[in-house]
Amino acid sequence: MLEKIPNFKEIGRKLILDAQTIAEVEMINFIMSNFERQGFLDKSVQPWQERKNNSDSGRAILTDSGALRDNIKITTSTDKRIVATASSKHAKIHNEGGIINIPVTQKMRKYFWYMYKQTGEGKYKGMALTKKSHFVIKMPKRQFMGPSEAFNKIIETKFKKMIVERFKTQ
Repeated sequence: MLEKIPNFKEIGRKLILDAQTIAEVEMINFIMSNFERQGFLDKSVQPWQERKNNSDSGRAILTDSGALRDNIKITTSTDKRIVATASSKHAKIHNEGGIINIPVTQKMRKYFWYMYKQTGEGKYKGMALTKKSHFVIKMPKRQFMGPSEAFNKIIETKFKKMIVERFKTQ
């Protein structure tokens, strides 16, 4: 008696769809785990630089409100490519690092005087009286998303396992 021949084309189509879903979920999980480990995992963990003015030492880096982490979404998903992006306005500077130039305005000076009167801290008086026209802030690179060898290995392992399981059931 002839056994039924599996429809390999249909099995392949389902594998591709499932692989796409797995990749989307794993990508988001991978990015979120970078926030938990406070560093980017590529070949090894690249820890994030500590904050210079760490007035809230119990709080994890890049997690003031959670808005940066919560803004990460899958924006493109095809069977060939999946892209996650962070729509937060500060995401790029945190992920890549860089220099920020902030112009000193009269409104800022008023705020610094207000804060000086409230706290008595000399740093606010100094900022209110500064002769600078811009504050220059060097933001260190604290990468949380991007290409990663570790992520590629995770996905490859999951895909191989899924393929083997599917063909065992046929």
